[in-house]
Amino acid sequence: MSQNMDRQRLKRLSVTGGLAVVLFVLALGTVWMQASQGWKPEVSGPVLPDWPQAVDAAQSIAIRSASDDFTLERTEAGWVMPSRDNYPVRPDQLAELDRLLAGLTYIGARTADPDKHARLGLAAGGENAATRVTVRGADGDVLADILLGEASGERIYVRFPGRDRTFAAGFQMSGSDLPALANAADWLALDFLDLGVNAIASARISPPEGPDYFLERAGLSVRNFALREPGGWRPITAAAGNGPANALARVRFRDVRAADRIGGEVIARHVAETFTGIRVSVDVLQLGETRWARLQAQALSDEAADSVAALNAAADGWAFLLSDLTLERLIRPLDMIADPRPEESPDAP
Repeated sequence: MSQNMDRQRLKRLSVTGGLAVVLFVLALGTVWMQASQGWKPEVSGPVLPDWPQAVDAAQSIAIRSASDDFTLERTEAGWVMPSRDNYPVRPDQLAELDRLLAGLTYIGARTADPDKHARLGLAAGGENAATRVTVRGADGDVLADILLGEASGERIYVRFPGRDRTFAAGFQMSGSDLPALANAADWLALDFLDLGVNAIASARISPPEGPDYFLERAGLSVRNFALREPGGWRPITAAAGNGPANALARVRFRDVRAADRIGGEVIARHVAETFTGIRVSVDVLQLGETRWARLQAQALSDEAADSVAALNAAADGWAFLLSDLTLERLIRPLDMIADPRPEESPDAP
């Protein structure tokens, strides 16, 4: 009886001791984890010390953000975006990225707690996900890979993929502003159509519905466009035609694709002419729920030749996605700016 009780007592002590060891190990692990997260290594110097060599050998740059995911590729003709049918990438944007990454300098280490990454804009996914920039060489080897987070003043938070430790880094850019990197549209020159807010002399508009119409200004000093065609219509206000007539004064397109790949049906047309002799014709293509523009420029004077050549170089062979606001102004129906005039009675005095 006594021996059985001793054995049971030893068994309970053994279990209790085992639990104590487990709890001790868990506590030790927790302390170690907290210590490792709280420990901040001393850092200084450039964040990407090998960046100059990476730039020279770069063949592709992949950018992934909370809102977009795209790649830039180096070709013999320059850098292009494959997902946009190899539309050219803005050289100035590449130069801004180069300046940013080359100039990143450590300020100090920050948290290594993954639960705190989101507040620094360095989360692996979700709304507060970092912008990841991955540079690869011709053989596919990774030359640089970094996560960019929140920026304030001349400071930005960074982290390296696969590592929990975060860092604060300094950067120096013009105006202390970071370049826009996160969306594909930031890298494409989609604002090349800029005829000028007071440059347009006339516009002929063929909307999807209703009659075609023609608006014209007599000179630069004339503020409002007059409705020249068709007859029998009166503008709602003196300035009613200014919106559609000036639609091509300045346009920023939303996206781009090769024109022969877009296809689509031409549903409307807008032709504008400037006082300097630039004529720009825009065919509006319908593709599902989207509307795309196909452009062609023509020089009506010698002084317009260079500007027209630049416009055609940027637009030839491409179709550009129109925003809802631009589309509405570009092909606004006549009955939205004018009312039909009642026929005058032949017997009227």
